[in-house]
Order: sequence, then C-alpha cells, then structure tokens
Amino acid sequence: MTELERQLVEEKKRLDEVTAPEELEGRLRAALEKMPKRKKSRMPHWVSVTAALLVLSLVAYQYNAFAYYGKKLLGFEEIMSTTLAELNESGNGQTIDKKVLLADGSELTVDGILTDENQFVLYYTLSNPKGLKEDISFMELTGLFTHSFSRSGTSTTNEEGTELKGMWTFEPVSPFAKKLTLEFHDSTSQDWVEVTFPYNPSAAMRTELKQSIKKSVQVDQGSIRFNSITATPSQTTIKGKLKVDNFDRIPLGFYGVKLLANGMPYEQISGGVTSAINGNVFTIDYDALPKDLDSLAIAVDTFVGYKQVDETIFLHSRKETSADLEGEEVIIRKMEVTSEGLEITVVTEENILLDGVAVQVNDYKVPLQTTLKQEYVSTESGKENKERVLLFDTEQLPDAILIKGLHYEKKYHEVIDIPLRK
Repeated sequence: MTELERQLVEEKKRLDEVTAPEELEGRLRAALEKMPKRKKSRMPHWVSVTAALLVLSLVAYQYNAFAYYGKKLLGFEEIMSTTLAELNESGNGQTIDKKVLLADGSELTVDGILTDENQFVLYYTLSNPKGLKEDISFMELTGLFTHSFSRSGTSTTNEEGTELKGMWTFEPVSPFAKKLTLEFHDSTSQDWVEVTFPYNPSAAMRTELKQSIKKSVQVDQGSIRFNSITATPSQTTIKGKLKVDNFDRIPLGFYGVKLLANGMPYEQISGGVTSAINGNVFTIDYDALPKDLDSLAIAVDTFVGYKQVDETIFLHSRKETSADLEGEEVIIRKMEVTSEGLEITVVTEENILLDGVAVQVNDYKVPLQTTLKQEYVSTESGKENKERVLLFDTEQLPDAILIKGLHYEKKYHEVIDIPLRK
C-alpha cells in the first residue's frame, strides 16, 4: 500500500468514526417542524439518496472543522503582531492543545495554529514548575505532501521563569495534509523529538489577492525580477528571482525594497534568498494589505550598487588619513606591522565595502589577504560607521593603499505598478 493509499484509508476510517453532536438532531427536527409543508415531488429515488449522502458527508466534514475553528488563544498577546492579534481576536485559527513531556520534566504544549497560503504560525507553551532552562529549537513540519522548514520565532517568559509562551512560523503546508508532525530539538537530552497533531486544511484562511508581476529592475551588477504577489490575512509575500553579483557584499538585503499600498509603505516583516540553478530565488514578506485597496506598487528605493573609483591614497606617515572617493569618505585610522603581517584599520560608512584593495610597497603591489575583524563605531554626530582591520602579507609599511571600487547602498528610485484585477 502506498503512502497516499494509506492516508486515504485513514481518512475514511476517521470520517466513519465522526458523530454529530447530541444537540444536532434536536435542532434539525425543530427547524423541520417550522418549515411549511410542500407538495410531494416526483424526484427520482436515486437523486434523493445521492443528495442525502452528500448532506451527511458535509455535516461530518464541517463538524470536524468546528471542533478546531473559532477559538481565541489566550496568553499570547505580547508576542503577536497587530495583524495576528486582530486575527486571533476574530477567532481565526485552530486550537490543538497537544502536549508532550521532555527529558528534563518540562512540558511542551502545541496550543494552536494559524494557517494560510503564505505561512504556518504555531503557538506553543513550554512549562516546568522547577524552572525552565532554555527555549527549544524547531526544525520542520512534515505531513502528506508537506515538508515545511521553520522560519523565525519569538517568545516571552514569566517572572518566575516557569512558563514560556512562544510563536514560531514555518513555510506553508499542503492543503491535503490532515495531520502534521513537528520536529524540534530538546537541548537537555540533545535529542530530536517529534509530536504529531491533527490539522484541518478547511480552517486555513482564504487568499485575498494572488497575481503575477513579471517585471524586472536593473541594478549595477545584475537584475531583480519580481514574479508574483500573494496577499493573505496574515501577510503579503512577493516572490522573484535575483541575479545580482554583489548582492551579499553589504548587509543591505531587500531593506530598500518597499511595498506601497494606497501610496503608503507597508512594514517589511522578513525576507530570504535561496540558491537555484538559474539564479537565486527570493521572497519578501510584508504586513497584510488593507481591506480597501485602491493601488499597489513595488518601489526599489535603494539596493546594493557598485562604483568603480580606481583611487590611490598616499600614506605619508602612521597618522590618520582620510580620502573622498566620489562622495564616500574612507578613513585610514592606523597602520602597524604585527606577527601576522601588515594590519591597516579602515573606517567607512556602514553599508560600504571596499573592492580590489591592495597596498603599494616600493615598486610592487600586495593584494589584500583577509579581513581580520570588523565592528561598528559611533561618530561624534552619533552616526554608526564600520571599522575593519585589513591584513596584507608584507612586513613593510606601504607608500599607498589602492582601491579599485566600492560596493555601497545606492538610490535607484524605481517603481513597479501592480494593476489590481477587478
């Protein structure tokens, strides 16, 4: 028997065991008594039997949904975003209340879940009357046609340190799954633990907007292609492909890519890039869209850029030296020869990385060997700069430092309008 056949057999057995609540018969009888009498129709017998079977099937399936749906989770208000809190207040989600005992005596409770096409949100409680040692690390969710990896999470602990309320997000799960298995790491026993709980896909929230974009923005060293946008009650997700050679050279990511709804920028929740054969695949997550949506657009305000400067900074002494590289300041703070080699301390703005760096020693060039360390430093004006210690394989003080180019945060101001389908 295949996995799919086994799942179908189990689902049939589950439906066979479902019984309607005791009060359902009384409610149906009372409703029927109030209905006016009608003349008998000549409906064929097989039609009435089919209709009756269909009604019974719907009653059995929908009753199972009501067993989970419409209950508000309590105690998670501190860790919910405004959007998730509103959805919880409206009774969206499924109550699970599945418990598992861990090696140190702590109890993990899967309290409830909230699901849609963009994400799977899990709410959990970790408790131990003797005190909690640390939080747990979730890995993935598995089920029928489902292999969803964890994304991010947050939690809060009570003052006594005996109870933790947490929220963790995962990739969306398959609508065919009827039960899910959560895998997580127990730090006390150093074991991977599994807990399986029922899942009702019919209680997942409906998608509000889903359409293709298929437009690109050219940047200095490549292009960003926006493929699609999907808006659900919990968040809005944009997907696309990234072919930008220097994307990871500065820690900017997609921070400068804004989603404009009714002309207003919406909060970016998270983003990620996954390697693929034909370029990297990316997702950018934003808050949920407003109900009265009139216009929608993507604005690439800033993104990583590249500037070729071919600059030579002469170093006449060990004193601090500064230079202006086409509007970007570079400060040579210190030079010294150590047991490792020549170390030069350089300060730039936070989102700037020097490219093609070498030092001139007499008549030959010594290329950069590695960066030993980097840290943030504050200027007198309160601005955050980045200080790096560059290592060169020489034991002599240089005459000059050579810089080929700069990776930096560049302003593009490109806007892609997304027509709304009526």
